[in-house]
Amino acid sequence: MSLSALLLLTGLLLKGCDPREPPRQPKTLIIGMDGVQLDHYEALPHSNLQRLYYGKAYAGGITGRASEQGTISGPGWVTLLTGVWANKHGVVSNNESLRVDPAFPSLFKRLRQAMPNAYIASVVNWPPINTAYLLEDAQRNDVRDSGLTDQQVTERALDILDKTSADLTFVQLDEPDQAGHASGFGSAYDLALREADGRLGRLLDKVEERSQAHPDEDWLVILSTDHGRDQDGQGHGGTSEQEKTIFIASNKRLNAELTQPSIPDDNPGPNNLYSYAAQTAVAPTVLRHMNLDLLPEWKLDGTPLLGDTGVRKARADEASDRLLWNSSSQGNVIIHKNDQVMVELSASQQQWRDPQGMRQGADYVLELDGTPAAVRTHPMSRPFVIEESSY
Repeated sequence: MSLSALLLLTGLLLKGCDPREPPRQPKTLIIGMDGVQLDHYEALPHSNLQRLYYGKAYAGGITGRASEQGTISGPGWVTLLTGVWANKHGVVSNNESLRVDPAFPSLFKRLRQAMPNAYIASVVNWPPINTAYLLEDAQRNDVRDSGLTDQQVTERALDILDKTSADLTFVQLDEPDQAGHASGFGSAYDLALREADGRLGRLLDKVEERSQAHPDEDWLVILSTDHGRDQDGQGHGGTSEQEKTIFIASNKRLNAELTQPSIPDDNPGPNNLYSYAAQTAVAPTVLRHMNLDLLPEWKLDGTPLLGDTGVRKARADEASDRLLWNSSSQGNVIIHKNDQVMVELSASQQQWRDPQGMRQGADYVLELDGTPAAVRTHPMSRPFVIEESSY
């Protein structure tokens, strides 16, 4: 046996892998519960959320910066499914004439391109996800069902998980958001949360059942929401801490980006909200689980929650022409600007001044350990205008 083969075998054994067995097939189920306030969900006794590893996260981008977007459903769901903020994907409101920018496709399109034979499904209560914003992206999905009740969404998803290869399945439950808009926080909202949680339990049971029947499959389950709610729970759309607070949960243990908040000292957000994971983390996490390399040219804003985090809290301070990030790595970070490599430097420096300045908008990518994190600057733009919405 050659030295290289021996080293490969040793590495596989150390990881607990049998080199004689084929790699397990990655599968992903994403469950979206619309308009769920984390602290109200946590208050439910014996919830199925407790079966998952979860942590606080934030939606709505960074208030006052280029990434700021409305805490409403259109921008929220598209951000979750693309891994970029609305200043890139282009769905800045709930206007159903909007379509995702083809330069920043959703998981549906990225996986279809990488895995032509994959079984991809999107089953939603709120139709515009499938029928408007991601209409073109989801055209080649095997299933694209819209306008179902939450019960129908759940039954359809269970059928997909039971009878198909189900490589990527996205389901969206809308009734907690509907209850909030109807009467705010209270008994009706709590009941809607309980019913959504019961549906979560059925989906988790089905994944566990399938995993036992198919030990060659490696299942990732991600649970999240599109936005929080305002003070009384009836509306959302603004920049309050409560409206921007969401959560990300998973059946897998996730990395430090979710479990160990890292404070961006120059702009920590209300009660250090920006130290938590961002909504943009979901898509790169799924892509990595599905064995796709995260490419710098994709300009994904999110930090993946599986494997290496790369740099954390990548951000720009346009006033001082600096890129900033958090990292204790002894490795080097490669900084790209508009698809050109600018510099390679120690990640522990945690900042770099662009000698060309930041007067013009630009796309930066910071690449560490093969993991890219992107930042779009646009210092001449006015802050995003937030409007209240009924969605």
